[in-house]
Amino acid sequence: MASQCAGRSDAAVRGERIARPWVLCAIVGFGVLYGLVHAGVRLAFSENLSGAVAFSNVFAQTLSLGYQERQPPLYEWLVWLVQQATGPNLVSFLLINYGLLTATFVFLYLSALRLFDDQRWAMVASLSPLLLYQIGWNIHEGVTHSLVMTCAIAASFWAFMRLSESGRLEDYVLFGIAAGLGLITKYGFVAYLSILLVCALFQPPLRARLLELRMLASVGIAAAIAVPFGGWLLANQHDLVQVFDSTVAPKASVRLTATMTGLAFAGFAPLGFLFPLNVILLVMFPALLRESWSLFKDGARLRWGHVRAEADWPLLLLHMTLAGLTFLVLGAVLIGASNYLERYMHPFFLLTPLLLLWIAAPDAPARRPVVIGAVLLTVTLAVVPIRAVNLALSMGPGCRACQLAVPYEGLADQLAARGIGGGTVMVMDRDDGGNLRRLFPDARFVLLRRPRYAPPVRPQDLTAPALVVWRLPHGESLPSLAAPAIREIGGMVVGAPTRVQVPWMPLGGASEPRAWEWMIARVEPSSAPQR
Repeated sequence: MASQCAGRSDAAVRGERIARPWVLCAIVGFGVLYGLVHAGVRLAFSENLSGAVAFSNVFAQTLSLGYQERQPPLYEWLVWLVQQATGPNLVSFLLINYGLLTATFVFLYLSALRLFDDQRWAMVASLSPLLLYQIGWNIHEGVTHSLVMTCAIAASFWAFMRLSESGRLEDYVLFGIAAGLGLITKYGFVAYLSILLVCALFQPPLRARLLELRMLASVGIAAAIAVPFGGWLLANQHDLVQVFDSTVAPKASVRLTATMTGLAFAGFAPLGFLFPLNVILLVMFPALLRESWSLFKDGARLRWGHVRAEADWPLLLLHMTLAGLTFLVLGAVLIGASNYLERYMHPFFLLTPLLLLWIAAPDAPARRPVVIGAVLLTVTLAVVPIRAVNLALSMGPGCRACQLAVPYEGLADQLAARGIGGGTVMVMDRDDGGNLRRLFPDARFVLLRRPRYAPPVRPQDLTAPALVVWRLPHGESLPSLAAPAIREIGGMVVGAPTRVQVPWMPLGGASEPRAWEWMIARVEPSSAPQR
């Protein structure tokens, strides 16, 4: 592998590092158009929020050092910032998500320039994440913190390339900023950053950069960005071990069974994450497996003393891929980690498509990147009608959860009739909280199941009526979790909880409308007269 890279001319190397303005404009334009199309499809069916997006809409009421132990706060900070202009609605999340995706394309293109002589290959590499199921499909619904981590991985890898090439202080600063922001996206970024730095140590040019005194600037800036959230975790006595246990910890009671399950997932999860790009490349490049094996045998050796004037980026990507696989295997063997899902693989294999395309490029026909680009465009276009059908089914008569079809506007009318405009609204479900906040942007929302985060009580919250809202599956009696939130605003429950029904007609019609049911309890200041 190293010999292949070393064989390139200096002119070619210099040329590949030049970002062509027309290519950048094309990538950004594609990202904007891609976002507009998918945003339009989503808004055409429903403005409801669901899953992690609904959570974030509640958390983004305020700026806080932290909101939950499961996720660092950068995504919520972005939501808060954008919502200062858009309000707490679905549009704010669509702007953030597709903006982050477009930025990821740009950073991958700038990185791919260090790998490919041909601008066409660099462009294809930049858009290759769309041929990964977790990004090309799963990103459209509910993926939040993983997306901002994806952008941070692409940005930090590009910044590390710049640092390694120039050694300038400003590039160390840039890498520190990218790494620091990455550390407050998802905990998985720690694994990616560790793998990047450890693998870089095995190349003298990269090792020399890492051991320079200027690296302290990167470390200091990254720490300054990430440490406040770490302090918040400690101050609030959050248990990260428990977070780990709830994600990748053993799901089997027998350790041997958990280990064997983890080893199986360690083999299949990377393949699932890279699907369908890996299948497409194997079909288009039948020799890909043979070439990959040859490069693996050559590049798998960790040659501490390997001498080369410049960084060998393909070798680094290979080592990072192998290190990711090793990380998964050791997790299964040493601690019995078994819950390796494809959506957890971003820190380990997000950059692997760059390596696969680099392996395929040298012996490919001249027009092959155009063919891959056509395949990518075809798959991308096919996703749009498929997603539209999926959204329609999720709101049709046969839907199960039907979260996108919940008639929150009707519920909002019921709440408005009870005097809610500002004040406090206490909810049990994240979906109720996130969606009611988009309809009552001036109200204060408290998630009763997330007592660690609650927006501060405002003066008007002490004098305005408040409500406790919960779905009937939680029972008809007032949830006991509401008591602390009611005491916080100095209120008292007035009267008995009332049941409200909001009819809903499934998309495509039905024999009769369905009804969603909530319970509502009114809370008034303890000094106010009872009604």
